[in-house]
This record gives sequence, C-alpha cells and structure tokens, in this order.
Amino acid sequence: MKRQKIYFSARLDTDEELGQVAARVGQALNCTFARGEFQRGRAEVSKVFGLKISLVGVFGIGGKDVVKLVGSVGENGFLYAPDGSDQVEYDRVDISDYLVDLLTIRTGLQWYRPTPEDRAAERKAARGYDDWLGGVGTQGWTSADEEKFGDW
Repeated sequence: MKRQKIYFSARLDTDEELGQVAARVGQALNCTFARGEFQRGRAEVSKVFGLKISLVGVFGIGGKDVVKLVGSVGENGFLYAPDGSDQVEYDRVDISDYLVDLLTIRTGLQWYRPTPEDRAAERKAARGYDDWLGGVGTQGWTSADEEKFGDW
C-alpha cells in the first residue's frame, strides 16, 4: 500500500514583516508559528496535521519581496510502511492550489502558486547571497533537485 505524501508551495508578494505574515497565516490555519529554520536559513515554522510548514522571506522576480510558504510531511511515521519496514512507496499529492485559495480567502491577501520563473528568480537571488558569503551555500539544492522535489 502506498502512503499519501502531501505537500504545498505558495507565494505572497508583500512588504510586511515575516512575523506579521506568520500571525495571519497562523490564524488562517489555526496554528502557531515560531522562529526556526528552513534549508539552514531563518524561517517561521509550525506543525499542523502532521505537516511541517515554513514561511521564509525571499527575493522574487525583479528583486521584489516575497514570502514563500512551503509544507511537507513532518510526521516520522510516514518513513515506514504499515508493516514497519522502510520500503515505502509514496503517492505525492500537491495541495498548493487548494492552499492558495484557502489563504487568499482567509487572510485577504493575494497568494499564488509559484511559476518556474518565480523559482528561477529565487534561486538566482539565493546564489547571489551565497556568492556574497563566499560560496558557503545556504540552500544546497540544484535546479534538477528543485524540478524533482519542488521546494523541499
């Protein structure tokens, strides 16, 4: 039996502080965000319905300020098959469209699903930051990884 592995990715163009957006999203999803990390960078994180959700400030197309919201299964039990083995098959289920609509309705903000161009701009900005740091690396993802796994 395959496990359902849900995930999502949404964006919001905003000049609001990350904490303000986290409060609005937390109210919309009935969860509380706390300071944490996403891909070794500062984020606001929460857990709800067995998902780990992260809010991160990024630079989008044209250098605009964007809040990136991503979620993926955070329940360790999903690492194992129902029989207890680690031979797990997954059906990945993308709920991004649903979450974009829900957040737009509940927050009154215009959330959207990121396009390949949005993700390319975010990667370019992250590489620029990485170069400024001296090549240390903040993401660790290649474009092939992103195509295969999305934001995670």
